[in-house]
Amino acid sequence: MDEPKDAGTGAGAAGAGACVTEADGSAEAAGTDASEEAFAQLQRLYDQLPAMEERGVLLARAKAAAAAVRLEDELATARILLDEAEKREAEARAALEQAERGGDAELADECRRALLHAGSLRGFRVGPARKAEAALARALEEGRFADAAEARAAVLDPAELASVESEVEAYRCAYAEALARCEALEASCPED
Repeated sequence: MDEPKDAGTGAGAAGAGACVTEADGSAEAAGTDASEEAFAQLQRLYDQLPAMEERGVLLARAKAAAAAVRLEDELATARILLDEAEKREAEARAALEQAERGGDAELADECRRALLHAGSLRGFRVGPARKAEAALARALEEGRFADAAEARAAVLDPAELASVESEVEAYRCAYAEALARCEALEASCPED
C-alpha cells in the first residue's frame, strides 16, 4: 500500500484548500469547491486506512495459505509416488532373493535388472518428495502458520478472495488518485 500522506497537512489542508492570490487576497471560487472536495475525499480514504490495512493483511494471509495448501497437495502426491516406488523396490528385492534361493540364474538376472529399475525409480522419487517437503515448510514459515491445518483454515473461498482482492485494489486506486489530485492542487497554488 502507498505510504499515507497526512491529508491535514500542507498548503491544501482540508477546509483551506483554495488558493489565495497575492494580488487581491481572494479565494478562487471555481477551485474552492473542487479543492475542498478533493481534500475531503483524501481525508475519508485516510480514515479508512486502518480497516483497509487489515483487509490487506487478510488478503496476504489467504494467498499465503492457498500457496501452502497447494504445496501440501504436491507433497502428498510426491509421497504417494515415493511409497509406490519403495513398494515396487521391496517386491523386486524379495523376488531376487527368492530367485537366488531357487538357483535359477536366468531368473535371478532378470530379477536383478528389475531391482535396479525399481531402485532407480525410487531414486527419482526421493528428490521431489524432499523438495516438496522443504517447500511446504518454507511456505508455512513465511505465512507464519503453525502447520498445514492452520493454513487450510486461513484459505478463503474463491468468491470471498476475489471480493477482498477487488476491495483492496479499488481502495489503493482511489487513494492514489485522490492523493495525486491533492498533490496537483497543492502544486498549482502559488508560494507565499
